[in-house]
Amino acid sequence: MQRLAPIFAAVLLGLVATQSPAQTHAQMDHELMVMAPDTRRELDFPPMARAHMLGNMRSHFIALQEILAALAAGDGARAGKVARDRLGASSPNAAACVKPKSDGGMSHADMGAMMAHFMPDEMRALGLTMHESADAFADVAEKLAPAGDLRPAVAALAQVTQNCAACHAAYKLR
Repeated sequence: MQRLAPIFAAVLLGLVATQSPAQTHAQMDHELMVMAPDTRRELDFPPMARAHMLGNMRSHFIALQEILAALAAGDGARAGKVARDRLGASSPNAAACVKPKSDGGMSHADMGAMMAHFMPDEMRALGLTMHESADAFADVAEKLAPAGDLRPAVAALAQVTQNCAACHAAYKLR
């Protein structure tokens, strides 16, 4: 067993040495998030609004997956269309990020407007920024030439996901 210890140590050092700085950084980020106390603001939505909000988040995530698949296929037009239609500021999911009317004249059929009443102003602002950045991404993606440089589109998409991450880092639903 003592003769095997140096071999195990060498193998372990080899594994650590082959990790890229990005892997190590990502692992450290994950470990910090798991170990850190959850300081996000907890929001208490009524069940129907909570279900709608969670459905919107799943829809956003699926749209991001479709955008990435379109970019991987070199189809900037498709990526832009998905972003504009499903994530953009004029998309149905953006309705909750618009400040609600103070006159109480909203229709209960308009779940987006109803949800807006339960969202803090800062959360709505983060959401609206995400929707606007999706439109900015769409503008860039729609100009992509086949086999063109994806870096500007990926940078614009990173702004979209940065806004998603900022909101998810600040808020959680009860």
